[in-house]
Amino acid sequence: MIIQNNYQIDLLKNRREHSNSKVLTFSKIKQLKKRGFLYGLLISCLGFSICAWTSFQTFRKIKYKEQLIIEANEYQLLKTKYNSIKANLKSIYQVNNKIAQGVLGTKSGSALLLELREKLPVTIQLITIKSKGKDLTLEGRADQPNALSSINSLELQLSDSFLIEDKSVFLSNAWETKNQDKSHLNFTLSSKFSIPSSKELLANYQRLGSFGLYERVNLLKKEGLIK
Repeated sequence: MIIQNNYQIDLLKNRREHSNSKVLTFSKIKQLKKRGFLYGLLISCLGFSICAWTSFQTFRKIKYKEQLIIEANEYQLLKTKYNSIKANLKSIYQVNNKIAQGVLGTKSGSALLLELREKLPVTIQLITIKSKGKDLTLEGRADQPNALSSINSLELQLSDSFLIEDKSVFLSNAWETKNQDKSHLNFTLSSKFSIPSSKELLANYQRLGSFGLYERVNLLKKEGLIK
């Protein structure tokens, strides 16, 4: 233990003597200052560069966020305008479609009466014609003894009409009445209007001799309001 302690004391002594032997001259101090200045300048530049880069990135992100907010507001405004225009166009289209359907004349009295006159059996007399929306109701009476056959014939004829939806004609009511020596079968036929193409309308209006309606349909087709 004594030897070891002496060795440690000698080691410390040697270090002190070695340190005292290094004499700091003016040139060495100048070099150390210069080196310290360069290290400090390098560290300062590095710190400034990091701060500048961080500030630039932060500024860019803030501007990007502001731009996103502006674009989001513009998008929302455009979306609102688009939905408004879309709703207006839909409303205009519905109005134009109703006007076009009215002009087409598929539910007009002239076209319907011409078609019924052509389809109606001679033994049947129509009393009432009612239309509401797509629904068409015919009330009439047929002469006996073949009244039921005449009514069935009228059903088939109406089903074949371009104005009536296929398989929509049915007998909803029937009752018998007598007038002096004659017997009649009263009936109610229900059906639905069809939506024929312009080609069908033109062909049938020309066939029926309804040239006013023919010209209407032809004009609507040229304007692109119907197909």
